[in-house]
Amino acid sequence: MQRVVYIFIFLILPLYSLELFVIADKNFPESNLTRSEIASMFLDKKRFIKEEKILVMNHKVGTPLRYCFEKNILKKTERSLERYWRKAYYQGRRPPKVISSIEMLFLYLKSVHPSIGYTDSNTIFNKKVTILYHVICTNDF
Repeated sequence: MQRVVYIFIFLILPLYSLELFVIADKNFPESNLTRSEIASMFLDKKRFIKEEKILVMNHKVGTPLRYCFEKNILKKTERSLERYWRKAYYQGRRPPKVISSIEMLFLYLKSVHPSIGYTDSNTIFNKKVTILYHVICTNDF
């Protein structure tokens, strides 16, 4: 019986996990960033890299990718981010550009330099991008 439980857990766990990659355009000036450096870009605390303004892209609220990103990279909940951006607005900071699709993400990454966003493992194959950070999310999304 114990063996059946282990097999069940082994087969079910991948269904509830999401592999998230923080990616940038292929000519992005940095190749290794820490989680806190990425968070500062997405929270509009770090706006430039090598004197160039960074285009930061976020997914729509409510998507599993965004939930995983906010929880594991930004270390914030949706509600705390709403409060953060309300306060940041009066300090002249703006939230990242919200994209409507993965295709839109890759179009921006291809045409705007420097640019940064995130996606899952299923979409980065055969794409010319720089992988900056990787995390596996095994939470409820």
